[in-house]
Amino acid sequence: MFMKNIKTALVATVFLGAASLCAAQAETKTTLTKLHQSYEKQGRRALGMSEYGKRVQFPAVVVEASDSFGGTSLIRAADVRGNQELARLTPADDAQSQKMGEMRSGAKFTASCEVGFAMGSAFLTMKDCVIGP
Repeated sequence: MFMKNIKTALVATVFLGAASLCAAQAETKTTLTKLHQSYEKQGRRALGMSEYGKRVQFPAVVVEASDSFGGTSLIRAADVRGNQELARLTPADDAQSQKMGEMRSGAKFTASCEVGFAMGSAFLTMKDCVIGP
């Protein structure tokens, strides 16, 4: 009986761990406008956002592409229906950095990013971004 309880507990732990991992990897589809509204609602504090630290996917347009002080690419992005910078995106890896560096103002794209730390700035910080078509 004791061994059966241990096996049951072990199986339950494995399934809960797998379910938690799947939930952690899930990303929410949204828009930059909705994310920015959430940021503004929290007094321009990303820490207060329910999306903070989570992956989100959104369509956007390049306002400007440049290099950051660290040498990686940086995209200043707007919602696809506007031209006001709402977020700054940094790449997930070198391949994404190269892809972002080749983008031009006005280019539309879809990004999957983690909502990063921002406080008091006019724009959101989006990190570990992967650019889609």
